[in-house]
Amino acid sequence: MEFVEGKIAEEKVLGGGLVFPKTLIPPPPGPNDGSEVRSLVEMIRERREWLSEVLVRHSAILFRGFGVASPEEFGRVVEAFGWEEMPYFGAISRTKMATKGVYTANEAPLHQPIFFHHEMSSVKEFPSKIFFFCAQPSPQGGETSILPSHILLEKMEDLVPEFVSKLQRIGYVFQKKMPKQNETDTVICKTWRWLFQTDDEVEAQKRAKEKLGCSFVRFNEDGSAEIVYGPLNPIKEFGEKRVWFHHLVDRNEGDTAHSFGDGTPIPRSALDAYRKIVSENCVDIKWQKGDVLLVDNFCAQHGRRAGDAPRVVLVSICK
Repeated sequence: MEFVEGKIAEEKVLGGGLVFPKTLIPPPPGPNDGSEVRSLVEMIRERREWLSEVLVRHSAILFRGFGVASPEEFGRVVEAFGWEEMPYFGAISRTKMATKGVYTANEAPLHQPIFFHHEMSSVKEFPSKIFFFCAQPSPQGGETSILPSHILLEKMEDLVPEFVSKLQRIGYVFQKKMPKQNETDTVICKTWRWLFQTDDEVEAQKRAKEKLGCSFVRFNEDGSAEIVYGPLNPIKEFGEKRVWFHHLVDRNEGDTAHSFGDGTPIPRSALDAYRKIVSENCVDIKWQKGDVLLVDNFCAQHGRRAGDAPRVVLVSICK
């Protein structure tokens, strides 16, 4: 059985005529076909080398119309690719295991958007692939958004070349503020004690450097903490692609702050260029129930638009 090339209205056409994401749909049903999800699993097993090549070229694949109906079925789809399963670490927002190797996506309040990022980019060992499964689309909004990071880098080098050059030369520092107690209404909602599974600040510093690769943790008198990274170069190379790997936000936006490696602020012109490029080149996936989205975590970022409940999107990550 062969996959059929599909199309979604939201897709973008990148350089060389490559669509982002590549959409694949089922072939017309034959008289002896089994269940839809079984067919998808079998098709992946038969064509996984080709699918891997498609992923490298397009950075994201949307499987639509295959009738995946449960976390267990989604798990079998992920397993069919044969990649090594990877557990979550450093998830300072809410994720819960739904079944073996399958987690809830970020459970921050749906009215709050989640900015573009590479999954676990601030952890020493981050996944190469991330799968999303829509069990229940939001009645309004709630799209998962994806962004080709090599395009982001190319356009940043075109619009603000001096900024990119300086960033590569002296790096940048970013910090995440963790609350003094676990919260229910923020994206970054877990305490440093929860993340590092210790009340001891010295041990927490040790675990932070071992697992996260951060520079240090600043413990505040009110019980909150700030995890500080850098100076870092946000540009990485994976194969033939150079990508913008670490996200960039305003110095005082939410619970994350950025500055140059020497402590000077990121110029507004660079932030405005960054946001403009992101807005013009991202794709908002308007979920349909049963959709499976495979994203190359090295080359594409993802985020979430604000939406209404109920919304159930599950994830799985692979090394």
